[in-house]
Amino acid sequence: MTANARDTIYRTLLERLTHGDYRDGSPLIPQALSEEFEVSRTPVREALALLEQDGLLVSGKRGFEIRRRSDEEILEIFETRAILESSAVYAAATRATPIDLARLQDLHDRSQATTDPAEVRRIFNHFHDALRNAAHNRTITALLRTIEAQVKVSAPWTTTGGGPREFGPSYAEHAAILDAIRTGDAAAARTASLTHSAHDRDTRVSQLIVRMAADLTAPDSTAAGWR
Repeated sequence: MTANARDTIYRTLLERLTHGDYRDGSPLIPQALSEEFEVSRTPVREALALLEQDGLLVSGKRGFEIRRRSDEEILEIFETRAILESSAVYAAATRATPIDLARLQDLHDRSQATTDPAEVRRIFNHFHDALRNAAHNRTITALLRTIEAQVKVSAPWTTTGGGPREFGPSYAEHAAILDAIRTGDAAAARTASLTHSAHDRDTRVSQLIVRMAADLTAPDSTAAGWR
């Protein structure tokens, strides 16, 4: 029962962390979370420990806080994700089943059929999940899940207005990856994946710099915590 409670709390907190619920610096306090989830502090502390192992939290005086990373660490995370993602896409080009291909095509089509920026981002996430599943390599998938969470917490994507100007490059890059997988061209799939990862990295880093600059000019700035 404790393990089930721990896993439920872990998944809930992971969802909150990757969606920016604690970016204001609020600590995650075991006692408060215990009361919220109506469980003892044991499964809460176990869930927080797992998130710490994932590289998302650090233990502080008042509880657990989001792990702040240096510029170098953030770039290392992007580099690692690009390597793993391109490896998964390479494998997908040699292992994808007809069901995998149909799922990827459906997600690609759906991402272009909506004008809601939040929905586009949600479908993009599912597209990447489907890419990783198409690799049929559970080790890569598990590692990418952890790295992706670190990316979302350390350098979250900021959706501006949506539309072709913002998402157009991603549509084209997804199409290139899908075409390479469909034709079984593993080398081209890897190259397309690396191009897409570099574009995503540059966009997120630029957005992160803008947010950090804004924090530095805020009256109650705590931007130093990012380093």
